[in-house]
Amino acid sequence: MKGFNRGIVAVLALLIGAAAVAQEDADDAPIDDRPPADEAESPALPTAESLTTIAVEPLRAPAPPPAASDSEEPRQIEEIVVTAQKTRQSLQKVPISVTAVGGEFIAEVGAQDLAEVSLYVPNVRVDSDDLGSPQMFIRGFGTNSFNPSFEASVGLVQDEIYYGRAGYFTESMFDVDRVEVLRGPQGTLFGKNTVAGVFNVSSVAPEGELTTTGRYTHGSNGAQRLEAAIGGDLGDWGGARAAVLWRRQDGEVYNQYLDRDEEKMDQQAGRIRARWYVAPELRTELLLQTSETHTAFWPFQLYKLDDDTRAYLEPFDPDIEDDPYNFRTSFDTPGTLDKGHDTVALNTQWQLGEVAGLDELTSVLVLGYSTFYIDQLNELDVSPADISRLDSHEDHKQLSAELRFHGNAGSLFGLGTGAEFVAGAFFYRSDYTLFARVLAGQDLGSYLLTSDFRQLAGCNASVDDSLDPVLQPLLNPALCSDGQSIPGIPLIGELLAAGIGDDWYQFDYDQRVDAVALFGQLTWELGEHWALTPGLRYSTERKQVLSAGNAHCRQKDAAPDPSLAPPCAMATLLQADNYTKPDLRRSESDYSPKITLQYFANADVGFYASWAKGFKSGGFNAISFTDQDLEYEPENAQTVELGIKSQWFDRTLRINATLYQTKFDNLQVLAFNGVFFDVSNAAAARSKGLEADLMWLTPWEPLTLMASIGLLDARYDEYAGAPAPIRNPETGALQVGAKQDLGGQRIAYAPRATGTLTPVLTIPLGRFVGKLSGDLIYQGDQYTDTDLDVNAHVDPYTLYSARFILSNAEQTWSVSVGGANLTDERVLSRSVDAPFFPGTYFTQQISGRQLFAALSLTF
Repeated sequence: MKGFNRGIVAVLALLIGAAAVAQEDADDAPIDDRPPADEAESPALPTAESLTTIAVEPLRAPAPPPAASDSEEPRQIEEIVVTAQKTRQSLQKVPISVTAVGGEFIAEVGAQDLAEVSLYVPNVRVDSDDLGSPQMFIRGFGTNSFNPSFEASVGLVQDEIYYGRAGYFTESMFDVDRVEVLRGPQGTLFGKNTVAGVFNVSSVAPEGELTTTGRYTHGSNGAQRLEAAIGGDLGDWGGARAAVLWRRQDGEVYNQYLDRDEEKMDQQAGRIRARWYVAPELRTELLLQTSETHTAFWPFQLYKLDDDTRAYLEPFDPDIEDDPYNFRTSFDTPGTLDKGHDTVALNTQWQLGEVAGLDELTSVLVLGYSTFYIDQLNELDVSPADISRLDSHEDHKQLSAELRFHGNAGSLFGLGTGAEFVAGAFFYRSDYTLFARVLAGQDLGSYLLTSDFRQLAGCNASVDDSLDPVLQPLLNPALCSDGQSIPGIPLIGELLAAGIGDDWYQFDYDQRVDAVALFGQLTWELGEHWALTPGLRYSTERKQVLSAGNAHCRQKDAAPDPSLAPPCAMATLLQADNYTKPDLRRSESDYSPKITLQYFANADVGFYASWAKGFKSGGFNAISFTDQDLEYEPENAQTVELGIKSQWFDRTLRINATLYQTKFDNLQVLAFNGVFFDVSNAAAARSKGLEADLMWLTPWEPLTLMASIGLLDARYDEYAGAPAPIRNPETGALQVGAKQDLGGQRIAYAPRATGTLTPVLTIPLGRFVGKLSGDLIYQGDQYTDTDLDVNAHVDPYTLYSARFILSNAEQTWSVSVGGANLTDERVLSRSVDAPFFPGTYFTQQISGRQLFAALSLTF
């Protein structure tokens, strides 16, 4: 399928070029005078008093003020129709805590991915420094996807397709119409396992006047991005849209040992959406999407080297250092990460009209097939010594189908003033394969002579006469003295490597998932001011897994009876056993109900109270070193929300706010055990807080203000047996493998407060329009590791961004310059224990100052 990626991108580029040449003829082509097909999904938008639509106002770049005229209409905040609840709806009526970010705003601020978009969404965090294992958190809850058997607690739905791997979050984001972030359990209507929330992404639809757009951006660190699209109605038969993305950048982290930039990236992607009006009541749309990404990987730096570790590493790189804020690293493996996906989907909508007393009944059938892969070679010790590497290959295939019906009625059993429902069935099947090896490097032998190794080994090893003669002296109890480490002499590693030979520990993991769900939701208008919305989802899921872990080395693989052979070096270091579990199975089912009560004081002010449950399935540990504790249990959530959706001052001020409390049981966590990572359930946790969005068209017409705030208190109720910091925070002593009780303590990646403020000043400049805007982005203090180590604590910080856009009055071209993190704040986004160097940490930084210039064209 990888060849298909390049082919479709080339075809898309040719389509865009040909369409641009034929633009004038296309403009003269007849345009279907029927409403766009998306509008045909439901009746025309009703009045504000009606509840048959639900609304959301996206964070978007305000349009320049129109030229003054005698009949000028008063300014009002524009409503954007979205699909937050599977039908076209408007946010001021939706009883959900939602923030929507428009595609135009995303382009203007230069956001490259969902992680950068999440900065503008309160109580949401997306950490995408690891392109293969991004982490997503909403209201403090999420999933550390470094363990690939974990399914994400935050779901991703794009163009109505649910994507079942966390790695899709870091796929290319281009030609976006809007991103909707739905907080809290969303299992009633969306996909599976959406226990913390959903990112609902919509690309630009193939409708309206035929338009060609292009945008080229050049920025810091050699960043280049070219995005182009053409699409619209092509005649009575339908329309199409083709979009392509090409992106290239140098990395921000310099590897002084390899003299290269880590995270240097090449990316290309393409999408085709073709729509046919098969009949006046029937519309079908084909989606083809592909992407490929290649990057030098990965961007970790060392932090807090102790004297023994520094003495061992300096012979390999005399300039080794542990400043985590200077964007410099030093390791020997030229790691790579290649990833990509191909998706084919078919979306068919049939307006059935009036059926059995239901008005405007519509059926929607969404079929999707997607493949996804990640191939990576990474440095595990992040040092100039060649101790260990990870060679990992993941392949994922998924097939999904959703059939749903929605419609409305004048009443429910003769009661109330109206009702709207959506109900259907969802099917999902995936096949996931992981093949990974933890490889011994040629300096592993010299590492086994260090105090770091003795500390990890617990100094409890004894000499075993069956050991390879090269390994016997390395496990002598006499090495457990308090003496200094032997310096890292490359020659020692080379000599011992000849004795150790090729040596690795291998994971084989195959997983089949079959999930089926039935769902339904009804909005019942009880009268002029009240509405009741109950919903229910019943889901079943089955997992069938093959999981194996096996050591491989020269003496073992060549032995007639491997069980009698001396142990392999890497397996000994990892304390790993051989195991094969060929037929692990799980089967579970769940009922996830919700109920919401709304009260509308008037057309512009409404309140809601809701209660909802969520469910995320259990599974098996894909990277376990033993056959113990392979299985983990499902997690469950319950959320209560109280919210207000309001517009004031003739709809020039919009304030939407939600108070919430969420309780999780059997929270699934990934924890470092001193050598590698274990998965388990962390008993109970809860989160409570506030999130609010504001947009204000100020009395001074050129000025618009947008703002958001999130307050968050997320804590473990119970978490006995949690991992403790490897270095005691009070004494400084190492305590490898120690445990602690985190009951009552904060959850990692849960800042107490977040907030944004974005003023936008639109200035008429004769025949041109200038737009000056900026961002203040505040992030409260937080921990970035499960054990709440003080060295993983990040203090509060504020980022500042600004941009200036000059365009013509018709908005057919614009030139923009801007920058993010203008004060060049140096902040750690992640700090975790280093696997081979107890007491040392691997860190990652947020991006430093980034400047850019962009040219946009529309015709």
